[in-house]
Amino acid sequence: MSSLSTSQTLTKQTKLRMPQQKTTTLQAMPLEGFHKTLEHHAGRPLKMRINDNHSTMLSVRWEPDHTRVSLHRMFLNAPTNVMEALACYLKGNNRSLTPTLKQYIEQCRQQLDYSSAINPTELSHQGRYYHLLDLYNEVNEEYFEGRVKLHITWFGQPQSRNRSRISFGLYHDTLRLIKINRVLDHPNIPRFLITYVIYHEMLHHICPPNVDGEGIHRIHNREFKQREMEFRYYQHAVEWIRQNKVNLFAGVTNGRT
Repeated sequence: MSSLSTSQTLTKQTKLRMPQQKTTTLQAMPLEGFHKTLEHHAGRPLKMRINDNHSTMLSVRWEPDHTRVSLHRMFLNAPTNVMEALACYLKGNNRSLTPTLKQYIEQCRQQLDYSSAINPTELSHQGRYYHLLDLYNEVNEEYFEGRVKLHITWFGQPQSRNRSRISFGLYHDTLRLIKINRVLDHPNIPRFLITYVIYHEMLHHICPPNVDGEGIHRIHNREFKQREMEFRYYQHAVEWIRQNKVNLFAGVTNGRT
């Protein structure tokens, strides 16, 4: 999941997109054979569960005499190099995910689509001042020729007080779902700011994250940042956030624009 946030202490880092390691996908291994193979290479008993989670792809707990592991079904298709890295991780000698594992998980996540689990009738489009779906459609037509197929909804409460961080928007990649904070549904919030947030979250689908050779997760990579600056009111939006940051944390209804 990715988000566009602002905080009282803002830092910027330049993140370069590095070439991803390419792997060859194998035919899915039968579950029993997968378990035995992984257990053999890990060198310790495994209590394993295969899941279809929307977010957590790998969860491990090391016990004195065994390892409990919950794996997404994607690992049944893992190539040899990923299986070897996974087995090494499950041994518990080094409890940090290797770049190989991180890259495989990220590449597979981008192919997952659980959007059918969303009930469209439960999505909230009409706000008090802004209609999200109308704004989304406008952004989609202007910048993506109407080709991006995502869901969108409001989330949160219309006021946000005494917080050090606010997430303007979120993107749930496996659900193909954009969520926009209701704090932006206010007459003091300019239209260009909301459309900028929507555009930003749509870019997470167009320019998905990558994991570089060092295992660093690049969410806002170079391509993302370049595309983001193509938004018509990019500088206006960034400057508005800078000038109104204090008002947002105090409660948008008390802010002045």
